[in-house]
Amino acid sequence: MVEAGIISKVEEPTEWVSNIFVIDSPKKLRICLDPRPLNEAIQRPHYPIPTADALVTKLQGGKVFTILDAKNGFWQLPLDEESSYLTTFCTPWGRYRCLVLPFGLNSAPEEFQKAMDEIYEEDEDINPYFDDIALGSSTVEEHCRL
Repeated sequence: MVEAGIISKVEEPTEWVSNIFVIDSPKKLRICLDPRPLNEAIQRPHYPIPTADALVTKLQGGKVFTILDAKNGFWQLPLDEESSYLTTFCTPWGRYRCLVLPFGLNSAPEEFQKAMDEIYEEDEDINPYFDDIALGSSTVEEHCRL
């Protein structure tokens, strides 16, 4: 994750340090951030998240549909330096900080939805819903242009 630019080693003191925990699944181990104390201090943006019903309504009238999954979508949003240090977490190998928006922050879904809405605001046929993007159009040709 260091080489991928997702996290960075922290040597200096930081105001916040979160724990991590491991989830053992059949395919792999998942390391998860546990920022519950930080989440209590975060001032959430309260950005409106569309409901599934609103999304279905926007897609009515379409004949061709695609759902795209933005895998690790939160990781596409870089954190500013100050915010990055707030995400410092402790591991057996030292302390690290997130360089991108991590899963687990209570504001992450709203921040990601806002970013996606801003990217696709010009095209009403592209409908972001968290880390999924629903495309709907009347024809295959129109759909291919999306």
